[in-house]
Amino acid sequence: MSDNSPLAFFVRHKVAANLLMLVMLMGGALGLSRMNIQFFPTFALDFVTVRVIWNGAAAEDIEQAITIPLEQRLRSIQNLKNMTSTSAQGVSSITLEFREGTDPVIALDDARQQVDEFRNLPADAEKPEVVRIARYDPIAKLLLYGPYAPHELRIIANRLEDDLLTNGIDRIEIAGLPEQQISIEIPNTTLQQLGLSLDQIADRVNAESRDLPAGQAGEQDSARELRAIEQRRDAEEFANIPLQPNGTSHLRLGDIAEIRQEPRRNQVLLRYKGQPAVELALQRAEDGDSLEAAQALNTWLERVQPSLPPELKIHVYDQSWQLINDRISLLVNNGLSGLVLVMVLLYLFLPARVALWVAVGIPTAFLAAMAVFWVIGGSINMISLFALIMALGVIVDDAIVVGEDADAHFRGGEQPQRASEGAAKRMFWPVVASSLTTIAAFMPLLMVGGIFGNILGDIPIVMICVLIASLLECFVVLPHHLRSAFRPTIKKAPSTSRASKMMGQVDAVRQRFDQAFNHFRDGRFRRVSSLALRYRGATLACALVTVIVTMGLMSSGRIGFSFFPTPEPQMLQANVSFVAGTPRDTMIRFMRHLEQTLADTEADLGGDLILTAVTREGQVISENAGSRQGDNLGAVLIEMVSPDHRDVRNKAFIRAWRKRIQLVPGIDQLNITEQVGGPPGKDVDVRLTGSDPQQLKSAAEALSVMIGSIEGVLSTEDDMSWGREQLVYSLTPYGQSLGLSIQSVGRQLRAAYDGRLAQIYQEDQDEVEVRVQLPRIERESLASLSELSIRLDDGRFVPLGQVVQFGNNQGFQSLRHADGMLATDVTADIDASQTTAGQVLASIARELPELASQYNVRYSFEGRSVDQQETLADMRTGLIIGLLLMYTVLVWVFSSWSTPLIVMSVIPLALVGAVLGHWVMGLNLTILSLFGLFGLSGIVVNNSIILVSFYQDQRRLGLAVNEALNEAVVQRLRAVLLTSLTTIGGLLPLLFETSLQAQFLIPMATSIAFGLGFSTLLVLMVVPALLSLLEGWKERRAERRTEAPAS
Repeated sequence: MSDNSPLAFFVRHKVAANLLMLVMLMGGALGLSRMNIQFFPTFALDFVTVRVIWNGAAAEDIEQAITIPLEQRLRSIQNLKNMTSTSAQGVSSITLEFREGTDPVIALDDARQQVDEFRNLPADAEKPEVVRIARYDPIAKLLLYGPYAPHELRIIANRLEDDLLTNGIDRIEIAGLPEQQISIEIPNTTLQQLGLSLDQIADRVNAESRDLPAGQAGEQDSARELRAIEQRRDAEEFANIPLQPNGTSHLRLGDIAEIRQEPRRNQVLLRYKGQPAVELALQRAEDGDSLEAAQALNTWLERVQPSLPPELKIHVYDQSWQLINDRISLLVNNGLSGLVLVMVLLYLFLPARVALWVAVGIPTAFLAAMAVFWVIGGSINMISLFALIMALGVIVDDAIVVGEDADAHFRGGEQPQRASEGAAKRMFWPVVASSLTTIAAFMPLLMVGGIFGNILGDIPIVMICVLIASLLECFVVLPHHLRSAFRPTIKKAPSTSRASKMMGQVDAVRQRFDQAFNHFRDGRFRRVSSLALRYRGATLACALVTVIVTMGLMSSGRIGFSFFPTPEPQMLQANVSFVAGTPRDTMIRFMRHLEQTLADTEADLGGDLILTAVTREGQVISENAGSRQGDNLGAVLIEMVSPDHRDVRNKAFIRAWRKRIQLVPGIDQLNITEQVGGPPGKDVDVRLTGSDPQQLKSAAEALSVMIGSIEGVLSTEDDMSWGREQLVYSLTPYGQSLGLSIQSVGRQLRAAYDGRLAQIYQEDQDEVEVRVQLPRIERESLASLSELSIRLDDGRFVPLGQVVQFGNNQGFQSLRHADGMLATDVTADIDASQTTAGQVLASIARELPELASQYNVRYSFEGRSVDQQETLADMRTGLIIGLLLMYTVLVWVFSSWSTPLIVMSVIPLALVGAVLGHWVMGLNLTILSLFGLFGLSGIVVNNSIILVSFYQDQRRLGLAVNEALNEAVVQRLRAVLLTSLTTIGGLLPLLFETSLQAQFLIPMATSIAFGLGFSTLLVLMVVPALLSLLEGWKERRAERRTEAPAS
C-alpha cells in the first residue's frame, strides 16, 4: 500500500475515520426513524376490476349479456397476464391481472377505454365501474354493540367513522349496517281498479319527489334563486304525493300503498354476544405506518369510550398491528440475543482491544446499511428484520479477518501503524473477493418474480446493503481504530475496585481459553490435519458418502417440501351455504346452533380459547371467491387466543367443533377454515374448465370427493354453487296476438317481483332507494303468478296465465370464467402435520387425466402451486447465474481456471449440512430454506478463499505443497472458526425459538447455521485434500512436459 493510498489516509488521519463512522451512524438513525413499520414489504397490486350491476338478472343472463362481450374486448389489452370473471345474480365482476412493471395508470385507462366502447349493455343495467385495486393493510376491527335499533347504530357508527378518519386512520370499511330503501307496496287488484301500472306510479313518484334548482330571476332588481325543495325523505312524506292531480280525484299515494323504510334484500347483519353489532374495519394506506395508526387508534379509544351512550360498548379485535408488534419484538429480541453471542465469541477468540473495535463495526455497518435501505424505499418488516439477523454474523466476518491479521502481525513485532495498514493491504483482495462472492450468491434472488419475489425480495437487498457497508467499515474505519488500540498505554496502579476485579477475572477466562485453543490448534488439530492430507483419498471418500446419504434422505421422502408455510393464525372462519332459495329464518336458526356448539367446544377443551366470535347473517367470506351475500348464507368469524398461549391447536379445535355440529336439510356447504396470512391463494387449488356448466359442476363434485378422501385433507370447496330453480317464461300465441312482447312482459314482471326503482336520494352518508313493488305477501308466494295481470298498451289488463307459459330450469348461483373459459376452482385445506400440498397434488395428478376425459373438461393447478412453479423456475435460472458470477470473481482473484473450482467445491458440502439440519430438526424444506441455501453458497466460499490465499502465501515462502496446506489450515483455524461461529451464533436464538409465530423463519436459519457448521468442519479437511490432488496433478503434468523434449 502506497503512503498516498486512500486507505493509508484514513488510517493516519486523526478524525477522518471517526467522521465517516459518525455519518454512517447518523444516516442509519435517520433512516430507522423514517421507515414504515409493517408486516410484509410493500409491493404493487397489478389488478383492475370491472363491475356491472343488472338487478334481477340471473347468473346465466349476466354471463351472456354482459360478461362474455366485455371479456372479448378486454382480452386484447396490452400486458394482460390473467383475466377472471364471476357472473352472479344481478352483478358481473371481471378482474384483470397485469404483468409486473405495467404502468397502473395506463392499464386502468386501457380497461376504461375498452369498456366505454361497449355500447350493447342491457337497458336496465347500471353504468360499469372500472377501478384499480388499491392496497390497504388492516390495523384492527371495532365492534359497536348494544341494545340499540339499526338506525341508532347507523347514526353512532357514521359519527365515529368521521372522527376516526380525522384522527389519522386512512380508510374504514363498515359492515352490519344494511342499506336502506323506501318500499312502496301496491296490491295487484288496486292497480287494476285504478288502471295504473307500477311503472306509471314510479314515474309519478320520481316527478313529484325532487329538489330542483330553476336558475335566477329578477337580475335587474334584487336577484333571487329559484328552487324547489320537494324531495321526500320518509314514509309519511311519500304518502302525501298526489296520484291524479289533473282529475277531480284527490287520491294520494298513501291511500293505496303501504309505505315503509326497511333494509334492502340480501343485506348483512352482525351479532356479537347476542346483540346487534356494527363492524368498523380500520385500514392503513400503502405508505402508512401500522404502529403509528395503532397509536392513533388507542389514543382515540381513550378519549371516546367515556363519552359513549349508555350500554353501547366498543370491542376491539383482530388487531393486526398487535401481531406486527409482537412478531417484530420477537425478532428484535432474537437479534439482540444473537448479538450478545457474537460479542462473547469475539471476546473469546480475539484480544480484547481487537474484539472491541470489531464489535463497534456491527452497529456502524448495520446503520449504514439501513440508511441505504431507507433511501431505496425499504421498510421495517418481518422479512427485512430476519435478513438483518441473518447478517448479524456475516457483518463481522470481514472485520474479523482484517483484525485477526493485524493483531497477529502486531504481536509479531510490527509497529501499530504498519500492522494496521499491512492488514488492510494483505486482506484487501481476499476480503473483497469473499464479499463479492456472497453478493453474487444473493443477487440472483432479486430475479425471483411474482408475489413471492415481492415479499422475500428484501432479504437479498438487505444482505447486499450490509455487505457493502461492512466492506467500507472494515477497510476505512477499522484500521484507524486498530492503530489506536495497538499503541501502548501508560500502566496505572492496580485498582482494587469491584469492577476492576471482575474485569481481571474475565481477562483470566479469556487467557485460559486462548491458551487452550492454541494448544489444541498446534497439537491435536495439526496432527489431524496432517493425517487428512496424507490419506486424502479417504478424506474425499468420507465427504462423498455424506453427499450420497443426503441424496438418499431426499429421494426417500424423509424430508418433505412445503413451499411457504405460514404461522398458525389466530382467526378461524365457519362459512355456511344453504341451497339457493332457502328462507333466511332457516339460516339464522342454524347460525344459533353454530354459536352454541362453538361455546360448548371451547368449554369442553378447557375454556379460555376464544377472544371474539362474530356472527354474520347473509354473507360468507371466501378467500377464493371474495365475499358473497344472500339470505341463504352465514358465517362465524372467531378470534382465538394467541397460539403461544394455548395448547389446543387450530386443527384440533376445528375437528372437535365439527363433531358437535348437527347438519340440517338444505345445507349445501359447511367449511371451517383458518384465515391464513401471507401470499394469496390456497396450497391445493385445481381449476377445471369446459363449455357445459352441468358437466363442469359434476366434475367439480367428483374431484372434491377425490381430494377429500386423501389423508390430511380437512375440507374441500368448489366455487360453482347451484342456484335457485328457474321459471323460464315465453309468450303464448294469444299473448303475441295481443301485441305483447317479451320486453314488455319482462319489464312488468321485474317491476312486480324485483320492484321498480323510482329514484335514489342521499340521506347523510347513505344512498336510499325508493322502490315501487307488489306487497311482500304477493311477491313471496308463487301462487301470486296465477293472479297477476299484465297491462296492455290500450290500458286493459289480461291474466298472466293467458299470455305466458312457463318451463323449469336449474340455474347456478354464479358462473366463473378464467381467461374467457367457463371455469371452477376446487380448493382444499390440509393439516400440515399429516401431509403437504405437494403430496396431495401428486396424489390427484394421477387421477385427473381420467376424470378430465370422463367429464370432457380440462384441468390446471392454480393458487400457490402456480406461484411455486414460477418462483422455482426463476430460482433455477438465478442459481446458474449466481454460480457463474462467483466463478468469475474467483477466476479474477486467483488468476486461475482450476483453483476456483476447488474453492467452490465446498458448496455441495454446505448443502448437505443444510439438508441434514432439516432432517435433525424435523423440518420440511421451504422456499425460505432455498433462499438460505443461496446465501449459504456465498458465505461458505469465504472460508475457502481465505484458506487458499494463505496457502498461496506459504508456497511463495518456499514450503512444499502439503506443508503449506497444513500450515494454512492451522494458522487460519482461528479466523475460519470465528467467522463461522459468529454467523451461527447470530442465528442460534432464532434456531431454537419456541414461539409458533417465528416457525416459518426457522428453516432459513437452519439452512445457514447447519450448512455453515457442517461445511466449516469439512472445508478444513476437504479443500486441502482437493488442493493437494490438484497440485500433485499439475506437478506431474509439468514433469511430463519437461521429459517430452528430452526424449
